[in-house]
Amino acid sequence: MKAKHLECTSISDKEPRKALHEDVEKRHKSAGGVTRMLVNRILDHNSTVTFMSLVTVYALYGDDVRKLAFQPSADNFFLTLSAMAFAIFTLEISLLCWCRENYLPRPTLEAAKKVMRKWGMRHSLSSWFRELGKTLQVGSFYFWLDLISTISMVFEMPWMNYTEDIESAVDGSIAGKASVAGASAAQKLKVIRMIRLVRLAKLYKYISTKQRAKKVGPVESGERIGLDLVPAESHVGAEMSDRTTKKVIIGILVMLIGIPLLQADEVHYRNEFTLNMVFENRLLLSDDYSEASFEKWEFSESLLLNTTPCIGVTYRGFDDGLRNRAIIPVDRARPADVRKEAMNTITISALGGSKAMTTTFDDSQRIREEALLGILLTSFIIVLLGLGMISFTKDVRHLVIVPIEKMIQLVREISENPLGKDFSLIDDKHENDDMETTVLIRTISKIAGLMRVGFGEAGADIIGKNLNITTGGDTINLLGNGRKIQSIFGFCDVRQFTDTTECLQEEVMLFVNRIAHILHSIVVQCDGAANKNIGDAFLLTWKIPATSNGSANDLNYAADKALYSFVKTMIEMIRHEDFLCNFSPRALSELYERMPGYKCRIGCGLHFGWAIEGAIGSSKKIDASYISPHVNMSETLEASTKEYGVSILMSEPFYSLLSSEAVAGCRKVDVLNTGKSGQGAGLYTYDVDLSVRYVDTDEQKEQQEKGNPKKHSGFSLVRNKKNEVSAVNSNKLHDLGDLPVIRVINDFPGVWKTDVDVDRVRAHFTAQQRCQWETGIQAFIDGKWEVAKANFEDVLKQSENTDGPSKLMLGRMKEYNYSSPESWPGYWQS
Repeated sequence: MKAKHLECTSISDKEPRKALHEDVEKRHKSAGGVTRMLVNRILDHNSTVTFMSLVTVYALYGDDVRKLAFQPSADNFFLTLSAMAFAIFTLEISLLCWCRENYLPRPTLEAAKKVMRKWGMRHSLSSWFRELGKTLQVGSFYFWLDLISTISMVFEMPWMNYTEDIESAVDGSIAGKASVAGASAAQKLKVIRMIRLVRLAKLYKYISTKQRAKKVGPVESGERIGLDLVPAESHVGAEMSDRTTKKVIIGILVMLIGIPLLQADEVHYRNEFTLNMVFENRLLLSDDYSEASFEKWEFSESLLLNTTPCIGVTYRGFDDGLRNRAIIPVDRARPADVRKEAMNTITISALGGSKAMTTTFDDSQRIREEALLGILLTSFIIVLLGLGMISFTKDVRHLVIVPIEKMIQLVREISENPLGKDFSLIDDKHENDDMETTVLIRTISKIAGLMRVGFGEAGADIIGKNLNITTGGDTINLLGNGRKIQSIFGFCDVRQFTDTTECLQEEVMLFVNRIAHILHSIVVQCDGAANKNIGDAFLLTWKIPATSNGSANDLNYAADKALYSFVKTMIEMIRHEDFLCNFSPRALSELYERMPGYKCRIGCGLHFGWAIEGAIGSSKKIDASYISPHVNMSETLEASTKEYGVSILMSEPFYSLLSSEAVAGCRKVDVLNTGKSGQGAGLYTYDVDLSVRYVDTDEQKEQQEKGNPKKHSGFSLVRNKKNEVSAVNSNKLHDLGDLPVIRVINDFPGVWKTDVDVDRVRAHFTAQQRCQWETGIQAFIDGKWEVAKANFEDVLKQSENTDGPSKLMLGRMKEYNYSSPESWPGYWQS
């Protein structure tokens, strides 16, 4: 059996077994070893591993089971199985030596010369000898263990079972000592058999690798990774696990072999003692026959037969007329029915050698007891080996390997998706421990969060590209060509920010960040990204896939989400006005003294076009941003909101991406020609009434829930891993105060009908006004300014003189005395 990682082969991230096969396949194909690749796959196949495991179990238990539970007639069958197991192990070792590069490494002259040249540049003598030893190494650790365990099977073959005949022994004491020495040697050979346990250790590594490969699965980018999820095994983990396994194996084998060598053998001399007593009495009887001597001889022979497992006694050279064989009890086994290894034959003779006595003992009971003890010992060592590897590796894996692997996985997740919502790897169980690995994981998570906040969506490629660079040391490639993208650009600006800054002074940072909390919370939930914060201005983006066909559904309603983000932001700024203006008494006094009745308001511009995304700056400081006239266009639209008296202005390219549900709340306010296309392009707005007051009532919440309760989501710049409610409590650590959790019904395009706040904010512009406005703007484009004037005045009157676009259009037409210029093209020249 040969499990993976035994030669510390590199492991990939998500599918260790697959990666190993790919690596081996690549190497073998490059060398033309297609057959080796096929043999390697066969050796690693589940069926082969299972079969070799069964053969290993037989090699461990087969001989003991044969002695304990089977009759001698079954010995030939077990001999055949042992020979087959020996041949299978030999074949496996041969194949592994042929198809596995690291299984039987051989020293090369070039590598040795290279190490010898480093003698003058050595750091220390021990390190130089260690490197030289690795160069001269022949065979891997598992090769030698496999070889020794296979060779140990030879000693169980019948032709290796040496039963010593002691016919040449000069006396009984020598025979006894030789018998004891033979039994002790056999016991030592059984210990060598334990080396075969290394195959079960390899099986354990194989099974653990398989289970780990099943647990490892792709984690969605941006998804929270917990300690309960198992990352792919790293190079450090594979190496450390392999080294620990080797040390456990060596430790147990040294214990098994060393302890018996240091212990005194318990020897029983009953057989030899009674044998010598019988032989001495027979000699005395031959020299001086008497009744007393005869009784002593019969008594001693009876003692030998009744107290020992004797099954045969033969006398030679005695001419005293007495019998030459002892009468064996009928309940004893016949010598032909006893295994050869269970027969202990001892011959003693007189000094001249003319008289001798041969006795055969049946040691089957002792052999069975030893077999039972051998089975128990093997089982105990298997349990000890398994528990040893588990206990040795568990703490190392828990405290070192798993955290390192999670760090690598975290870095890989960041490189694949730097904008992942949560890269936290610390669960509640490890939240408060002081382990350095936990501190490192927490630090990497914080760095990932800081990069995400600092670089934004425009810097995602920069982060991923540099984290994926594995060569060149600490080289960072920040500057270079950008890439062209299609995106919706949203630009918003805080009204009266200069006066506000003068009044708030240092508290203006709180003011801007509170606005950013509301704005970014909604934009992120609507699949947008925050790019730049320039004082009172914010740039937001919604990237459009290059393969989209332009329909609202195909674009995942990106334009609807962008427009809704700004409308919802204005609503939430009204709802949380107390949060935005929570300043010190001094700041509030100055603010309301300069601007009585001050309300925080923003203006927004939305445009769709291309831009070049990349890093701007130098190696000292960069900004991940966008360069394009279309970015500037969104800023121009925002600046024009003051002129048109609206809160939102949209370009025609953006307007064309909106769904019909969103278009129902928009109106064209002007037509301009930028001078590039030679045609007029419309400007649009979404009417919002910022004088509406909002209160979180139960009725309003229930109406929001009817939209799509499963898609409710919350966001907070200070996010807690457990839930969003606890995030509010944790925000007391910040000077911003209690950050409100902003919830969005992310159900497009149905949100335009289900969100009661949106219905309320646009209710001031009635259907009649919208109809009159559309008639008036079309008449204005067609040059019928008298008709346009009448409709615009009606709209302005119905709005109680508050409609900004009506005021602007009437003012412009008044300059021309409400008569369109000659050759009027239907739009203004910008």
